[in-house]
Amino acid sequence: MYVMNIYEMFIENVPWPIWIEDLESRSIFLNNEYKKRFIKKSNKTDENILNEQLLNKYKEEAKKKVLLGEVVSKECFVDDKFMKYYVIPLEGENKIVKAIAGVIIDITNSEEEALKLNNKKGILSTIIDSLPESIFYKNNKLQFIGFNKSFEDFFIKRGIKEIKGKNDFELGFNDDIASEFVRQDKEVMKEKKMKYFEVSINDSENKRIEEILKVPVINDNGNVLGIVGLSRDVTEKKLLEEKLRYLSYTDALTGLYNRSSFEEKIKELDYSEYLPLGIIMGDVNGLKLVNDTIGHLEGDKLLISISEVLKQVCKDIGYIFRWGGDEFIILLPNHNEKQCEGIIKEIIIQCKNHKYDFIQLSMALGNVIRESLKEDIYHCIRLVEERVYSKKLLESKSIKSSILNSFKKSLEFKSIETEAHTKRVIKYSTEIGKRLNFTLSQLEELTLVAQFHEIGKIGIKKEILLKQGALTKDEIEIMKTHVEKGYRIINAANELSHIANSVLTHHERWDGMGYPLGLKEKEIPLMARIVAIADSYDVMVMGRTYKKAIKKEEAVKKLKAEAGVKFDPEVVSVFLEYIKSN
Repeated sequence: MYVMNIYEMFIENVPWPIWIEDLESRSIFLNNEYKKRFIKKSNKTDENILNEQLLNKYKEEAKKKVLLGEVVSKECFVDDKFMKYYVIPLEGENKIVKAIAGVIIDITNSEEEALKLNNKKGILSTIIDSLPESIFYKNNKLQFIGFNKSFEDFFIKRGIKEIKGKNDFELGFNDDIASEFVRQDKEVMKEKKMKYFEVSINDSENKRIEEILKVPVINDNGNVLGIVGLSRDVTEKKLLEEKLRYLSYTDALTGLYNRSSFEEKIKELDYSEYLPLGIIMGDVNGLKLVNDTIGHLEGDKLLISISEVLKQVCKDIGYIFRWGGDEFIILLPNHNEKQCEGIIKEIIIQCKNHKYDFIQLSMALGNVIRESLKEDIYHCIRLVEERVYSKKLLESKSIKSSILNSFKKSLEFKSIETEAHTKRVIKYSTEIGKRLNFTLSQLEELTLVAQFHEIGKIGIKKEILLKQGALTKDEIEIMKTHVEKGYRIINAANELSHIANSVLTHHERWDGMGYPLGLKEKEIPLMARIVAIADSYDVMVMGRTYKKAIKKEEAVKKLKAEAGVKFDPEVVSVFLEYIKSN
């Protein structure tokens, strides 16, 4: 009896409406919550609101199933609330239904939460599908169970439409790649932690690098249910990283290692197994002269040519670095003094054999050997720098002379300043000098001015020097710069610096209308005035690619006409006497 009362108390006080009715739909019992929510009091009788809104609507359908012993559940709206009700058969002996009970649960809030959750899932799914990265889920049998659109599209493009339930071996990867993916998965599941992987993949489409993040899915019991993965193509990123790494350790002009990579390399070579370590330093001859006279672009070509020689000789036996503007260092593991000297000789030979438009390639070279790890590598470098500097000082005169001769030959090759023309200008100039009672030393100086007066044309483009027809205004201005270029070249050779002013001013005019300084009359150095007449006469009688030769008589008339205007009248008179006598 006490137990029965407990049951009744429980049913009366639960927060859900409960009712019991007989098979004729007559109410037998309504609990307090039911009465509170669905019984409307009136003067005459109590009105069962629920019967009108809910039970009558589903009565016949529910009754049929309940009489067969089934529990019926329905969801519907009542008074703007979302309800779920259960209709339960109450069976007696022999499983015969004696009455029907019902319970009603307000699931409005639960349904709203479910709807929110579904919305969140929908939003999350949309976001995941819009990501460019491939996202996938594998079960612990390593079969693909779920994936986003990017992952699916990747395989559809490759003709694979069925993905779900398949493993890596069944999705078209070669065995090596598929085996690598499986190895990664097993590692993640075994260690139960997130891991990054990088894989190079070659397929019929292209070669690419994939970066893959794999995360184990673990339940409350610590069991691994599967793996969530995110994969993205990082090929461009890796190529950019490689390019940046290359640029950070490579000299952009020559393609050799730069000074930053030198610091790294000496750390790598700081072990006894690389001893003796040969260190060769080279300083390029003539770079400043080329830069100042022909231009920095041509100077760059000179450095590139030198680097090509060094690669040819040393690329398979050592490491070549551009140390500074015109300096290079070569590190040679396991090379002794004799071997380094042999390499220096080979560099010198290859420099002579290498074709370069303007000067013969040459370097001041020196070497030092690091015999022990106790020797400071930077002390070795300072030592070899001193040796190269000393060598450069000793060879300076011959080097500059060689460079000047190279310039002269290059000029003869690229333009109309032939050796024959130069010889004639020297002859005409010295004949004038003799008639002006020049001393022997003055005649020697005059010969040098005549020999090198047009050396600056080495810095003028061949297209302008050999142009058929008249030069444009801009081309004329470019051509005029040859006197300044020649001045710098001559000044670079100390033994010729005394003729630099004459080379600079040989295009000045007697009337002050020449260039580059606008000097007039005797402001112009005498040797420059002499060479100007000798050069002009030879051009007139021998011709140029852009100008036909004229007869000597015509040339003489022109010189007479330009005496006192373009040329020194006294020097013209002396020269014409020579022409007349010859």
